[in-house]
Amino acid sequence: MGNSESSSAGGESQEYTQLERKLQSELTYLKRSFAHLSTFKDGNQQSIPLSALEEVFNLAPLNVGNVPSADNSSLPLFISEIGPAIIRTFFISNSGQVDWPHFLSGFNMCCKEGLGAVKLKMLFAVFVKGKHDHDLLPKLQVDGDQDLIGFVTMSQLRDVFLLCWLLMCHSRLDNVQDKEVHVTLPNLHPLLASCYATASEAPAETDWKGDEEIPVEKLISWVLATIPGITDCFAEYVKAHLQRLGSERKTIKSEDKPSPQATGVVDQEGKALGHSRNGEAVEPGLLTLETAWAVGLSQRDSSGSDLVTAACDLSGSSNSHPTLLYRSSSHGRGLSRFWTRVEGYKASVLMLISGTSIGGDNDELTGKKWEVGALVPGGFENKEVFYGSSGCCLFAISPLFLPLRSTGRETNYVYSHKRTPGVAYGSHPKPEGVGFGGSDGKERLWLDDEFLTVTVQHHALDKSYHSGALIPGQGYLAVKGRVSKVEVWGLGGFSADEQQAVYQHRENLFSEQRRKVDLKNFGNWKDSPDAAMMDLMSDPNKAAREER
Repeated sequence: MGNSESSSAGGESQEYTQLERKLQSELTYLKRSFAHLSTFKDGNQQSIPLSALEEVFNLAPLNVGNVPSADNSSLPLFISEIGPAIIRTFFISNSGQVDWPHFLSGFNMCCKEGLGAVKLKMLFAVFVKGKHDHDLLPKLQVDGDQDLIGFVTMSQLRDVFLLCWLLMCHSRLDNVQDKEVHVTLPNLHPLLASCYATASEAPAETDWKGDEEIPVEKLISWVLATIPGITDCFAEYVKAHLQRLGSERKTIKSEDKPSPQATGVVDQEGKALGHSRNGEAVEPGLLTLETAWAVGLSQRDSSGSDLVTAACDLSGSSNSHPTLLYRSSSHGRGLSRFWTRVEGYKASVLMLISGTSIGGDNDELTGKKWEVGALVPGGFENKEVFYGSSGCCLFAISPLFLPLRSTGRETNYVYSHKRTPGVAYGSHPKPEGVGFGGSDGKERLWLDDEFLTVTVQHHALDKSYHSGALIPGQGYLAVKGRVSKVEVWGLGGFSADEQQAVYQHRENLFSEQRRKVDLKNFGNWKDSPDAAMMDLMSDPNKAAREER
């Protein structure tokens, strides 16, 4: 028996030694956070009371406003239960204390690497397995260690998504706050409407009330296809809290907080974010918090993570806010105005277009309003042919959110052409405008050169982007819309802004040099061929008289 106990103890010791090696890169802040929370028990063995660990993972000090009505929302309960649910799921202990090996094992379970589906199931499992006084997801069950079975209602899904946004916001708070942070929740209706239309196979225009049930299998498939970035929110939340404990604790006083104008962040009540080229804040527009969050979660590159960070930056301390390159209401409509603002920007850009459908013989407005967008990784170029890379993506933004990524079958990603003054063109010049997907004359999305009309073709004509309707209820015929607003946002950060400024300064110098004319280089006007031609045109008989 003694040998058996010794062998068991040796196996556990070896197991935690391997775990420490696996978490070597995070071991420093984990040890510091454990030491900060730990107390001494008998024999000077350190451990953490479960109550102290629960407090660490609470969402305080967020003060959440505009919470959905209490009759169909459990968001306040989700917020209050997040800390205890994490402890009851990963750090459960009969003794009420968590020692170092147990602490390390719980962290590994929370943050272990895995597929997106596994991480998403773990997020839901926290509220199923860790329930206490409230059954937050009553129709959802955990089958074994990984699988989920059952249903989630639309109101519950809304609360889970809002909680994920709050988790991401809290993860990006740099320091421990001494005052509550007031938070205005984003409007996630386009995301939820897209999920309901996909999971229930209902028409795109079908609205939902909240009690509709979504099978968890279809829900997970939709999340992984549409917003896969949301699967990392739980691990980020746990890591961020322990990293704060493991670093030097600092309190932010209200007078030390950076102002929104200093970082380019507009107040959350306006639901907008970003700054202009000179660093000043911009007025609310098409790029709202919810749009930036959804687009960012749909991408797996740096531009996506920067958009998520900008959307979840409550303290206004992030340097990832996008730059407003062009806005039709401020800079004027048309391809010429557009090009003077975006030319030379060599990083990812996000273009947003809002419009209203038109129909009939007189192109009358039908009242259907929608918003579409496009992500171009390398910026816009003035070309007569299609260009771009597989990182390009089309978006249906509102009233439903849907990313349409590259298929890899064709490369007609982006077309943007403006005629260059002074350049000779053939008998069939290329059209001027901005287009995405499709082919010449049949672009999937086409914005005319005056930025007055936008045309959306059926996805059957496009093999560059995945199938899907950019506009709800879109049939096989092309849909034309009256353009309301056009915005282009640069996502390359400060370095891309500087590079564009250098490029445009150089182009302005070249333009000034071309406009300057040194008359000395042309000799005497009377001896010039132009002067002789002018004399001949004014007096055609002058040459004949001189011969006589």
